Amino acid sequence: MRGFKKRSTLQELGEIHPHKWEPRVGGEWDPARLLGIAVQKGYDRHLKGETDEEVEELVTQTLYEGFEGGKYTLEGLTKLTLKGVSVLIDGNFFDRHRILELDEPLSHSRPDYISRSPEGLGVTDLKVAFRIDERYRIKRMSEYETDDQFWHYAWEVGEHYGEPVKWLRPLQVILTPKAQVLHEFIRVDPKRLEFWLEGARQHWVDMEAEDNGERPVVPRWPNCRGGKYGTCVAYDYCHLLDRDPLKAITYYERVPS
Repeated sequence: MRGFKKRSTLQELGEIHPHKWEPRVGGEWDPARLLGIAVQKGYDRHLKGETDEEVEELVTQTLYEGFEGGKYTLEGLTKLTLKGVSVLIDGNFFDRHRILELDEPLSHSRPDYISRSPEGLGVTDLKVAFRIDERYRIKRMSEYETDDQFWHYAWEVGEHYGEPVKWLRPLQVILTPKAQVLHEFIRVDPKRLEFWLEGARQHWVDMEAEDNGERPVVPRWPNCRGGKYGTCVAYDYCHLLDRDPLKAITYYERVPS
C-alpha cells in the first residue's frame, strides 16, 4: 500500500495534498481485525492490574463500537474474545518478567510488550487469529523467526534502551475451534541482528528514494497474495487496473492521509 501514498501521483490528479487509497466499502464484514484489537485491549487491561470486570467492560465496549453485523452476533464475538483473553491470562506469560513498556510507540515502531526477564531484555508481540488449521501452525510459528517486524523490534528496542535485546517472543492466540495460545522464544544473536540490519538499511534507502520520487516504486510480488495477512488490498490497483489513478477510482476512493 505504500505506492498509494506517493506524491508522484498528485500532479497526474491535479491535486496538491497527500492522499491514500482505500477500497470502496462492500462485501461481508470480516471481524478478524476487531477481534485482535479487543483481545489485546482486554489483556493489556489485565496486565495493568485491573479487575476481571474492568477487562470485560473494555472488551464489550471495543466490540460494540466496531461491530458491523452480518452473519456475526455481538454476543458471539464477545464470548469468543473473552475466551482469547482468558487463555492469555491463564498462560501467565509474564511470570518473573518486569514489564517496561506496554503498547507504547518508539520512533518507528510500537512493540506490544517490552519486558525484562531473567534471560534479559525482550519483546513480546501479540497475534490473534480466528482460526489456524493445525497443519499450518508449525509453519506459522517458524515464519516469525525471520519476520522483519520482530527483528526491527530487536534493533530499535536495543537502541532505545542502550542494551541488546536478548529474545523475541510471538504469542499467537487462536480463537476457534478452541481458544489456545502458541508461543516460542527466538534468541537474538548480535551477529544475526547485524546481518538483518544490513538488508534493512538498504531497504530503508530504497523506500526513501521511492517516496522522494528519485526511483520508481519497486514491485514486491511475493507479498501481493502470499503475505500472512492474505491478499494485499492494493492487489486490484496493481494487477488489474494498471496502477492508473484514473482507473482506480472505479474501485478505490481517495481519502485524506
